[in-house]
Amino acid sequence: MIYNIKQNIFCEAVSSINRINALPSNFGKAIPDNYSMQLQLTLAVAEATTLSPTVTYNRTFPNGAESGVTIGQNFGLGFNPNASSTATRTDTTYTYWNVGRITKGNEDFCKDVDRRGSSLLLSSDLGIYRFLDQNVRAAALLRSSKVGNKKPEKIDVYSYDLKFAVVTGLGIAPSLKLVSVSGLGAPILNLNRTRTHELLLTFGPSGPDGFEPSGIAFSQQQITTLKSSLRLLGQ
Repeated sequence: MIYNIKQNIFCEAVSSINRINALPSNFGKAIPDNYSMQLQLTLAVAEATTLSPTVTYNRTFPNGAESGVTIGQNFGLGFNPNASSTATRTDTTYTYWNVGRITKGNEDFCKDVDRRGSSLLLSSDLGIYRFLDQNVRAAALLRSSKVGNKKPEKIDVYSYDLKFAVVTGLGIAPSLKLVSVSGLGAPILNLNRTRTHELLLTFGPSGPDGFEPSGIAFSQQQITTLKSSLRLLGQ
């Protein structure tokens, strides 16, 4: 599934870059060949199980009398043991691509993308083109200043963070009533599962050799990752 997700993201991103660069521009390619694309994919699953049965022991005694009034007598003792467990699994993958190398010659590779799978990163429109279109237009109107005489001349960086969370749960609530034992109808077993699939894409200049992201692009990727982690801890 991870391969299918990465292939889907890769192909949608490449198609989006090519469509953006095909638009008329007075400043050359909006996403130049010396730009990089960083992909960080996080797949997390959290499962929680809670067992909390409630059972009451009942005992009925002969009726009593007080001041000529008959009073029913009974005794009840409730038991509510509980146990819970939580399991969390997180898979994270990071990939770097040079834009000039990935935007050519991948037509056959992206012709048939397998979208079968339970992840919304496979079945949904990821919105990469809309994100790039809005941001490159803004960057064309308000460009970053050139940093001295150093390369790259264009240092605009765009980060796109997309997260899907799917929460499922099941509660079992039997009801029991016998002569001496009764059980309430509250759930005695709760099963909860949360799947979080997060995509983080950063487009920015490559380093001088083209084999790694520039410092500013890599820093932006790390800052966005840190913010996402802090949001997760705050939930």
